Amino acid sequence: MKGVGELTILVPVDISEAEPPALDVLDGLGAVEVVILGYFPVPDQAEPALLRDQYGSTAADRLDALAAEYGASDGVLVFTHDREATIDRIADEYGCNAVLTGGRATAANRVLVPLRGDVNLDRILGVVADLLLAGHETATLFHSVAEDADSSHGELLLMGAVDRLVEYGVDRDRVDWRLTEGGDPQADIVELGAEYDIVVLGETEPSLREQIMGDVLSGIVDALEVPALVVRDVE
Repeated sequence: MKGVGELTILVPVDISEAEPPALDVLDGLGAVEVVILGYFPVPDQAEPALLRDQYGSTAADRLDALAAEYGASDGVLVFTHDREATIDRIADEYGCNAVLTGGRATAANRVLVPLRGDVNLDRILGVVADLLLAGHETATLFHSVAEDADSSHGELLLMGAVDRLVEYGVDRDRVDWRLTEGGDPQADIVELGAEYDIVVLGETEPSLREQIMGDVLSGIVDALEVPALVVRDVE
């Protein structure tokens, strides 16, 4: 896994759509490496090679236009039966720290970073540090304490995370933290996320596929109106 100062983001785009998605948020992320994955969904009963012969040229032109517009370092075109498996594979091949997914934003000035505990914490903070060092964003670290749980653990988690970002070279004035008690963490993140430009979330399993396909993280990403940057939990 890459360290601080080596942030590479994978941006999956359904390249079969004639109108490309707005990726303006990339302009606000500063000097980070961007790999655009143009995936073309292939129905189960169809052969990818046949669709590539029919649509490959058009798809390649769309991908080239997107890569040029947003200054991507690489563009990868894949005709696939399995979007999530393709995202995992390409993210591995290109050493991507995080995957951009969901919502729309025209800026990335305010970053929300929900933290649940020590799971994937180092990688999440590494990505947040890279974002802040590469651009002009401010970040809010957030933790939701379960009902009847000791809030002091959450405070220690958040204050320790702020200290870690400062050690990475981030100005302390650009980072604050918020703690809620007794709420629904998923609902809290979605509600609070509406106040920010982008949300940084961490995988909890070593596979983005499992996260996108149906657990709590998937529900949060689907509900957010702003983009989410999912930090991969891989070595």
